[in-house]
Amino acid sequence: MRTSISGRVTRILIVTAVVGLAACASAPNREAMTVGTPATKGHPYSVSVQTQGGKDTSAMTGSNVSNEDLKAAIESSIIQSKLFKSVVQGKNGDYELTVTVTQITRPLIGVSFTVNMEAGWALTKVSDRTVAMRKVINSSHTATMGDAVVGATRMRMAIEGATRNNIAQGLQAIAELKL
Repeated sequence: MRTSISGRVTRILIVTAVVGLAACASAPNREAMTVGTPATKGHPYSVSVQTQGGKDTSAMTGSNVSNEDLKAAIESSIIQSKLFKSVVQGKNGDYELTVTVTQITRPLIGVSFTVNMEAGWALTKVSDRTVAMRKVINSSHTATMGDAVVGATRMRMAIEGATRNNIAQGLQAIAELKL
């Protein structure tokens, strides 16, 4: 009887700890993923942005980048950098940018959290469906105890940084194109 009770107590404590730690997960901030530096060259065209492969933050999976937040961060970055004349919704742009998150790797525990992100970037001219760019971009960012003491905050900051770096590399690759 004693082992049965102590086993139940142990299971309850483990479940409580897992739920408590997972509940601390916070979604990345769109503004923290936005790249604010001007592009080296702007294009006189409009662009629409689609994102896929992102996942919502949840108690079970922890911090993640949602498609909506990634899209908003890319659109804000394009507007702030003046990379394109305008950002439009739907399929009404001169170009269509599709960004697909293929992988985000993150540590489970640690003092410093390094997050790696891989995303496929494709820029297509809408009028004739020609592909102007197709590129896989890998990025990473490390958040340390100096950035945040709370682990969930460090993880969010590492994800924001890896996403911001990925967006910066993708927009720089587009700025170098002759459209």
